[in-house]
Amino acid sequence: MIEVVIPAYNAARFLRETLHCVAAQTVRPGQVTVVDDASTDDTIAVAQACAAELRDRIAIQVLRNAGPRGPSAARNTAIRQSSAACIALLDADDILAPGHHATLLRALDAAKDAVLGFGDSTVFKGQSAFDDAAMLVESFFAVSGVAALPATAIAPGCFTLGEGMFTALLRNGVFGTSACLFRREAALAAGLFDETMMQCEDTDFFLRLALTGRFVFSRDVVTHKRVHDDNLSHERHKLAFCRGTALSLAKMTEWPGLSAAQSAALREAFSTALDGYLYNASRTSLPAYWRAASLALRAGHGARAASPRHLARLALHGFL
Repeated sequence: MIEVVIPAYNAARFLRETLHCVAAQTVRPGQVTVVDDASTDDTIAVAQACAAELRDRIAIQVLRNAGPRGPSAARNTAIRQSSAACIALLDADDILAPGHHATLLRALDAAKDAVLGFGDSTVFKGQSAFDDAAMLVESFFAVSGVAALPATAIAPGCFTLGEGMFTALLRNGVFGTSACLFRREAALAAGLFDETMMQCEDTDFFLRLALTGRFVFSRDVVTHKRVHDDNLSHERHKLAFCRGTALSLAKMTEWPGLSAAQSAALREAFSTALDGYLYNASRTSLPAYWRAASLALRAGHGARAASPRHLARLALHGFL
């Protein structure tokens, strides 16, 4: 049984199309859960209307976020109360390809020790995922570099990166949040989503999950990711995104049990993330830079915080 988990904050304009794409799956889920995250628009009304409209095809329930605001607690609310074996994450503005569930179930079935299966995504902007003019990225795998990584075939159309998965997640991102299917018990063992995080919470979770078992994948496109002005990953949230990434990786550097290769990759990724955080903070304000510099100091990278380039940028923007 699959449960689709959809965190929704002011998602009324996209939610109907998103729920209809779930109903169009060649392998339908046993449950769809929309978790309202204190929306101020018609999100709940749209979800309830779709539940009635699609009741002969899928079962839709609407829950209230039981934790702090944000997608992490919203997802955790649904995952904790679920009785499903597998969880499919779906952002309220994304579209699943009709074969999403079938493709990723095949990938998981190809390796009984696999904890997560994922696929490729397109990225589009606008109302339609099928308008060529709206297409921004035809293959996330190609852009991220995942397509070029050495993979091992484990079944027709199914592959794994083996122990290289952790490093690939750090360096490439690998897959979109809505392009995966994972085993619920493994997610619980990994600690679910960090409810203090608003950005990078998905990568933080996937990295922890990758330490519990194998990831497998298909090169088929299983998801169409929508880009719009209200995305949490929008450019105006760049500083928050950089801060979230740096904080997450700083926390991970203290994990026990990492291999030498994993620790080295993590240190490299943290250094890159810290540089990005310091750079963006130096273009924002002195308090923002102080927060970034404080993280650098706590992590033993005080020299990076005192870089003449960052200090000159602060002065150039009139913050010093």
